[in-house]
Amino acid sequence: MPIIYNSTYRAPCWPLCTGHVQTILPSYFRHETPLTCEREAFATPDGDEILLDWYRNGHDRLAFLSHGLCGHSRRHYIISLVKAFQAAGWDCLAWNFRGTGGSPGHLLKFTTNNSTIELDWLTHHALAKGGYRHIFYSGYSMGGNLTALYFSREWAHLPPEVLGGAIFCATTDLVESNRMFHTAMGERYTRHFLKDMIALIERKAREFPGRLDLSNIQSFRFFEDFDNRFTAPLSGFRNADDYYETASACHHFPKLKVPLLMVAPQNDPFLGGDCYPVEEARRNPNLFLEMPASGGHCGFITLGNHTWWPARRAVEFAMSILQSKDRGNLA
Repeated sequence: MPIIYNSTYRAPCWPLCTGHVQTILPSYFRHETPLTCEREAFATPDGDEILLDWYRNGHDRLAFLSHGLCGHSRRHYIISLVKAFQAAGWDCLAWNFRGTGGSPGHLLKFTTNNSTIELDWLTHHALAKGGYRHIFYSGYSMGGNLTALYFSREWAHLPPEVLGGAIFCATTDLVESNRMFHTAMGERYTRHFLKDMIALIERKAREFPGRLDLSNIQSFRFFEDFDNRFTAPLSGFRNADDYYETASACHHFPKLKVPLLMVAPQNDPFLGGDCYPVEEARRNPNLFLEMPASGGHCGFITLGNHTWWPARRAVEFAMSILQSKDRGNLA
């Protein structure tokens, strides 16, 4: 019954512990000093380009890091993970979704919540390039759902080097997460994301003239407005509902075969439904569900000069798997 009831995350006092404050403040005021990395333009098998940031020190284990919707590989939450894993003796690979990180891409395609094929390409590329014995994955929000979907739906294709993962604020039930944005505050968050999403689609429209219908896009209010018009048809789905249902990792948790820590704050304004898979965590010895009372969406305000709590927690879980691997169980 791997439900972790006593989370080690301790939120600051009110009002810094509230969900919206935890979500909003760090995105504006939390910063991490950038690190020197090796940037690689990975040529995808379908003719596109994905930008990778490598942090290599000759270790035999790799932390594979995934950002969230409208993010990139140099966001503060990714750099925090890099610093924590490097200090623990890991190489790191942080990737950018298609069309982000400074690359316009070559195709009329986007990384979606369903793009596990991209994780698979990059996993095999990393193994070939670095010869790693172990790969541990960590992701936030959309990157967390992608990681969980890769681990569960694609379990039969995972290389043996896949050690496990730790995901934070993962939108693993996209249907319910989408409903969370149909509130007054949810619409404010949606406007923030749609601004970047519309900018990306407008750029693609300039690169592929005549291929995209941009009429009335400034009037979009909800994610399904964008996903019905662009994401679904460009990615082979019937509509937004089909996309959300197909790409939700929660439907595949029973197939999870490797250890996965899933941290889902109870006051995360983006999560609902099976983003809190309590019953599945009780049944599945590989799903470790931790639900701290606070944290917001990828906020986890950490006062002082301490390492950001999610980065500490991810490294702690990764090391616990390594230490228990020979014993055949997780401590």
